[in-house]
Amino acid sequence: MMWNYILGASIVMIAFLLVFALLYFIATSRGMKTQRNHFKELHQKLAVGNKVKFSNGIYGKINAINDSETVDIQIKSGEIMEVSRYAISEIIE
Repeated sequence: MMWNYILGASIVMIAFLLVFALLYFIATSRGMKTQRNHFKELHQKLAVGNKVKFSNGIYGKINAINDSETVDIQIKSGEIMEVSRYAISEIIE
C-alpha cells in the first residue's frame, strides 16, 4: 500500500519537472532567437570607419575588414588590433 503512494508521488514529480523544463526551454528560446538575429544583423552592417564597442568595454574604429572572421580595429592610442568580428557587441553611431 505504501509503494502506491511513493509511485504516485514520483509520477507527479516527474510530470512537474517535465512541464518546468518545457516552459524554461520555451522562455529561453525566444530570447536566444532575438539575440541571434541582433548579432547577425550587427555583423552584416560592419564597415570600415564604424566606431564599435566590444563586450569587454574597449572602444575603437574599424580600420579594415580582413576576412569573414577578423577585423582590424584602431584604438585611441593609434594602435591597430586584429580581433574577431564576433567580439564586437555594438556599433556606435
